[in-house]
Amino acid sequence: MLMNKNTIEYLQNSLHNFYSSFARDLPWRKNKDPYSIWVSEIMLQQTQVKTVIPYFERFLKLLPDVSHLAKIDIESLMKLWEGLGYYSRVKHMHQAAKIIVNEYHGILPKTALELLKLPGIGLYTAGAIASIAYEERIAAVDGNVHRVLSRYLGLPITKEELLPLMDELLPSQSIGNFNQALMEVGSRICIPQSLPLCNECPINQKCQAFKKQLTDSLPIKPKKLNRTIEDKTLLIITDQTHYVIRKRPSKGLLANLWEFPLLEGSQTINEISAFLLDLGIDEFDLKVLPNSVHTFTHKDWKINAYKITTMKLNPVDHYTLVSRFDLNQIYTLSSLFKKYQEYYQ
Repeated sequence: MLMNKNTIEYLQNSLHNFYSSFARDLPWRKNKDPYSIWVSEIMLQQTQVKTVIPYFERFLKLLPDVSHLAKIDIESLMKLWEGLGYYSRVKHMHQAAKIIVNEYHGILPKTALELLKLPGIGLYTAGAIASIAYEERIAAVDGNVHRVLSRYLGLPITKEELLPLMDELLPSQSIGNFNQALMEVGSRICIPQSLPLCNECPINQKCQAFKKQLTDSLPIKPKKLNRTIEDKTLLIITDQTHYVIRKRPSKGLLANLWEFPLLEGSQTINEISAFLLDLGIDEFDLKVLPNSVHTFTHKDWKINAYKITTMKLNPVDHYTLVSRFDLNQIYTLSSLFKKYQEYYQ
């Protein structure tokens, strides 16, 4: 598809000027360090910038390069990631870091094609790292970029259909800044929620969706997944010195994370009492905690929570007794439990 030359030049020049003047001062933009860019891009998947910043700064302080990331044990790494969620991201980073140290002399590959060979790096992330760190002339199309360009071109296209067009749109230099400018416009101005801020957009003069009032219909919205709701009963069990936790299975949701006992369904008090009796607890105080909802991509867990206080806890198969200090400093809990921190800290 050959696009109008003026349309392309306007897009490139306008984004260059916008990025030069209005790009956010973010910690991973301080330099072109590929490791920092990689860490930031992985953290930013499914997570807002304001949430990522403190995690990124702490991560880089403790693990300043690939070799440090490769050497850290996985439990400590998971604890460092605690609260960001989507833990498969950091597990893949750990695997990739070992490969980079062993096969690439501790330096991230310089091409998107090589980056794609690493665990956890897909087309977008490979394009972002290669273009920003190494100025490879390659696109980085995420949801933000797709939305901006679908509206700008006035085309009801998918991300996959957009990729072949990117070679026409990419400038001959400053590729990383061009890609970041598109991301910036998409996250701050050409937003999906409510109304996009079209009057503030640096490319609105030639934006087809703006001219034709198509911003509501572009890009094509993916079909919504059928969501399921599952009831769970959360028990924070303590003798004021120790807490009862267990490790989740190695596969499935929240794999390998630690958790307080999380029972299937909305358990009655009698059912909870029977469960506690299996743990050797026959006398206890029960406090009803606020209910909550924990959201996954395709389902929601409706949490009914209780705090159980007893005189003394004894070791039980499949469960671990940990101190409050170890619970907060060593064991990695899902963000699901962050909502109940005040009851175990």
